[in-house]
Amino acid sequence: MHRGNIRLGIIGAGSVALDHAAVAEALGAKVVAASTRKMQSPRWTTFQAAYPDCEFEPDPAAMGTRSDVDAIILCLSWKDQAEWLDWGLSVQKPVLIEKPIALDEAILGAALARHSDNLAGKLVGYNRRYYKIVARLSERLARGGLRAAEITISEEISGLVRRHGKEALAFSMEHSGCHLIDVAAHLFGDLSVVHMTRYPEEYDGVFFNGYNGLLETKAGIPVAFFNNANDPSRVGIRCKFDDGTQWCLTPTEILTVYQGYDIVERRADCQVRQYSPHVMERLIEDARYRPGFMAQMRAFLTGEIGPGCTPTMAMGLLKLVGAIKRQAKDVRV
Repeated sequence: MHRGNIRLGIIGAGSVALDHAAVAEALGAKVVAASTRKMQSPRWTTFQAAYPDCEFEPDPAAMGTRSDVDAIILCLSWKDQAEWLDWGLSVQKPVLIEKPIALDEAILGAALARHSDNLAGKLVGYNRRYYKIVARLSERLARGGLRAAEITISEEISGLVRRHGKEALAFSMEHSGCHLIDVAAHLFGDLSVVHMTRYPEEYDGVFFNGYNGLLETKAGIPVAFFNNANDPSRVGIRCKFDDGTQWCLTPTEILTVYQGYDIVERRADCQVRQYSPHVMERLIEDARYRPGFMAQMRAFLTGEIGPGCTPTMAMGLLKLVGAIKRQAKDVRV
């Protein structure tokens, strides 16, 4: 595809759809049709106000056969997205499939087998892979010397339930924590479970399972894993190298490199000498558009996906999440 001539159809009209449309049109593509549950919805009203020339398509599946749609962006809610998996993989057009592509490794595996000859042009929307700062950390990892790493995920339960419903708690890693887990898999390669614990917490009659334990890379490098509810820790990925530096994506939009300490002497309000990690460098991802979306859309429109996630790669993420859940031991103190 030549990105400047591409006509897009978007299934879904929420905030993510708007952000995809913004970067697509900035790159010269044209959003010609969009579909949502009903034309009278507030989301369609907002979308049409932003793109008045975009036609409402009452039948989402028709995007696959419309002659004026060259490529499709599939960005529905976390539950509906998985229900459209087979359709998204079967369409004879390029499709950018927002995460989560599926909620279960067996379901995705079967779908990949059914459509194995039609996966070209299919891209899963793990946009953080396209961050320049993620590429910078990846380059550092390629030079070697990783001693240990850490993945920290914190789910703000009330917000998660408010946005996605209580049933989302059972699939938090598949549709929320997956953002960070995918970045880790992209950076470290295949990860396996060494030891994992599960800590169930009840929320209004529904349980959220926290997971804490140890993963490891193929080279045997330990990767601590923490996924908890309402954890005040700084969310992100930390890498400790043998040159004494620590590279931190905390949050994933900011890369900070630490080495050594800055000493904070005793003060009147604190009679304890403190040692604060010394910041060597700090880089912030471009957020003029939703971070990573511009590079991801460019990759999708040109077909040159670079570091992007294919449906087959997404299978690796679901296998890891499945292994974490299966191998976890319940812990109650």
